Amino acid sequence: MREIIGKQPTVAVVGGGLGGLATTICLAKAGFDVHVFERAAQLGEIGAGINISPQATKVLYAIGLREQVEAIGNRVTGHRQRSMSTGEFLAETPFTDPDGEDRYGAPYYAFHRADLIEMLAGAIAPERIHLGRTCTDLTETPEGVTVGFADGSRFEADAVIGADGIHSQVRRHLYGEDEAEYTGQMVWRALVDASDLPEDVLGPHGFYGWIGKGSHLMTYFLRGTKVINITTQADVDTWTEEGWSIPGDPEQMRASFPGATGDLARLLDRVTDCSKWGLFGRRPSRDWGRGRIQLIGDAAHPMLPNAGQGAAQAFEDAYVLARWMDEHAGDLPAAFEGFREVRIPRAHAVQRQSLANSKLVHAGDWEQRRDTFRAREQSGDTPLGLGWIYDYDVKEQWDQITRYPLSESDAPVA
Repeated sequence: MREIIGKQPTVAVVGGGLGGLATTICLAKAGFDVHVFERAAQLGEIGAGINISPQATKVLYAIGLREQVEAIGNRVTGHRQRSMSTGEFLAETPFTDPDGEDRYGAPYYAFHRADLIEMLAGAIAPERIHLGRTCTDLTETPEGVTVGFADGSRFEADAVIGADGIHSQVRRHLYGEDEAEYTGQMVWRALVDASDLPEDVLGPHGFYGWIGKGSHLMTYFLRGTKVINITTQADVDTWTEEGWSIPGDPEQMRASFPGATGDLARLLDRVTDCSKWGLFGRRPSRDWGRGRIQLIGDAAHPMLPNAGQGAAQAFEDAYVLARWMDEHAGDLPAAFEGFREVRIPRAHAVQRQSLANSKLVHAGDWEQRRDTFRAREQSGDTPLGLGWIYDYDVKEQWDQITRYPLSESDAPVA
């Protein structure tokens, strides 16, 4: 990115999560006077793991964070899927070729969320991060947007980026009470001390997925081999509890997976603390912003985690948005329009892929589909057909409008 010559447009990023911080870094590197506002008193995430797929790794490398990524991330060479009930090997997703080269042009990483947040925050000048600032209102004019906060303070900006998640206050300002809908799935997550477990407990890649009818689990190492992250997903008809991450009962978590045997049962037996939350989402929509206000990440396109793309798509948003704003710094509404024309087709396709995968993974007939998965693997794709997501190169394709798999007129993949 080139730095802006002359007056620096002022940008307010509302939301200091992964997407908001990445956007702040990208815009600062492009020369914008950018400030990020987070309602929490400190930056951070409840401790758990997060996966960053190859095309999102390319974003982190492109914004100068390669050394930090390699220092704190666990490089994942592949995923293996096993049957939850029998432990049988079902499918494999390799991320490196036999010669060790990255299959998709960059590595796949697993991070502790807190480490990833700290890494991103460390790349931002402290005076650009404002904590304890809850957005309550926005006032739009043709020349700019003023953000109001619960403490009575206000901030005048040339543009506002809403990176404040699925329950976005910025989105509510634009579109009213646009409530997210329960998806029919809930999640358990836990961290397990792996200090006394063999390093091969999660196979050659340190990453196992366990597949069952109506549910699945992902288990992988964090911080080297010190910690094992367990994230589960199960079909549950209703969800009435408030909050996105609620303290859970380990016994109830284990009881949710009565078919677990062998290594999986032993891992679940080690859980002493866990949390749970319901998965909420919205149907793909073009309601991503207007004028000088732009939504990104879950505020624009929340998706099920069945393609591992929540944070990855927010990182793509951050880079592409900064490129469009850099090229059209004198006309930010036009920059936002260009951003939406490029990003909406891709994000919608990823949303649909995630939904299709959620149905496929929980169908309970992976054994019968093994030939389909193996054929995809032999063609160079992944068992769940995610190669087109991983192949994307944000530096080369940031301004390209492309037709993707699973467009609105396509039938779901199965």
